[in-house]
Amino acid sequence: MSIRSSLYCSALLFAIPMSSLALDPQPLDGLWRGTFDINNQGNYDFSALYIGGEVAAWSVDTNVVYRGTVVGDDKTYQSNMVMYIRDGSMFGTVELNGTVGNDSASIVAQYLTTGDDRGTLGLIYQPLFEQPVSLPDLKGLWESSGTKIDLSINLDDAGKIEGTDNINCNYYGQLSQIRPGINALSVTLELASCSTADGHYKGMAYIEHGKDANYTLHLSITSDYFGIYYPLRKILSKP
Repeated sequence: MSIRSSLYCSALLFAIPMSSLALDPQPLDGLWRGTFDINNQGNYDFSALYIGGEVAAWSVDTNVVYRGTVVGDDKTYQSNMVMYIRDGSMFGTVELNGTVGNDSASIVAQYLTTGDDRGTLGLIYQPLFEQPVSLPDLKGLWESSGTKIDLSINLDDAGKIEGTDNINCNYYGQLSQIRPGINALSVTLELASCSTADGHYKGMAYIEHGKDANYTLHLSITSDYFGIYYPLRKILSKP
């Protein structure tokens, strides 16, 4: 039995609204990481959460955030995504078609963008997805820095989000559990006082446990016009 067989359901379902992500597990649900090339050049990172036919993904190396759909089973893989400049606007779409490995823990796909870039994407399923997340455990101050946006948010024990960044945008929203037993959360967020980036965003997040007491909340959200990815580190209170 594959390490992911417990995450599969018998029927292949197509994309569903983010608000319906509490449904039963779907084929390809999970946290996936890997690399891709662009026209036979480079070896760029790619991370994605696939939940209920929805995709929230990002590449730090290429500064791209993705939103889209995914379908497949234990043999086939197909995904269509919109591409955004990280912390910026939408600029194109990409279509991927490929196969799932015999262990159901790997994917190899060919892709083509609207800009006529093409290449190969290889993904590996991450068992980290099977480490449950509890909203009360996330309570506290979280910060992201090192890019053009420095963000600071507070989470309460029910997942309520309030925050601000270094260009005076205000963040209001909610983290919610998608279903018990997985390391994935749905995100709804409103940006205000942020000029053209104002609006309602949605996406997904997961927790990565570090080697010390700190750990990272990887949060990817998009609106119809903008895409954002933040790696947020928890700020622990001093004893």
